[in-house]
Amino acid sequence: MPKNRLTAILLLRCPVCLEGRTFRSLLGMLPACPRCGVRYEREHGYFLNAMFFAYAIGFVIIAPTALYLYIRGVSTFWFTLIISAELLLLWPLIFRYSRILWMHTDQLMDPRRPDELPTQHQL
Repeated sequence: MPKNRLTAILLLRCPVCLEGRTFRSLLGMLPACPRCGVRYEREHGYFLNAMFFAYAIGFVIIAPTALYLYIRGVSTFWFTLIISAELLLLWPLIFRYSRILWMHTDQLMDPRRPDELPTQHQL
């Protein structure tokens, strides 16, 4: 199991215990960590900040392709088609990693205290 935060991020693990899974399917998140029980969504609209990570990840992924296509002089039609296809194919990964990065960043900025975690009988 992951022992450090970077490994936990790469493996899409819980920001608190660094071990529990966060996704049950390609786009479906678990409501809470199956290992430590922490609820992933702290409040209504919690994941809105993940969109900033999504923009950054999308830019890092798309910029090299766009630059390459521009340098090659590809027509606007093919440029749009290739960039759109790349985004459609990578969107699930961008979605998942933007949420994970947001949860881990939030945990580092505002750590959950032990009294906020559910007790054994609440799980």
